[in-house]
Amino acid sequence: MRNPQRSQQEWRQLFKQQQHSGLSAVEFCRQQHINIQTFYARRSDIRLLQTQGKFVQVKREVTTVESQEFTAATEQITLAYGSGQLSLPITVPPHWLAALMKALNE
Repeated sequence: MRNPQRSQQEWRQLFKQQQHSGLSAVEFCRQQHINIQTFYARRSDIRLLQTQGKFVQVKREVTTVESQEFTAATEQITLAYGSGQLSLPITVPPHWLAALMKALNE
């Protein structure tokens, strides 16, 4: 004989009962004559349903960098931050430098 179908509300009530019982899910299911795989599957399904409406849209920031060509290979970029100084060759890619400056600003 097959067990009757339970509603989402009935499953939620069973999950609460299991939590408050202090029993493991396996022992609770054994006492309630519930298949443990079904218990875990329904719990996962209901958790997924609960989280579907909780996503938020994140605005992505794009950093644009303008670069200029320099002819002298000995030129450097010097960054002063706090009491420190960092000198980099002029050949450092602009996107790397922009990411470094952004990280220092956070």
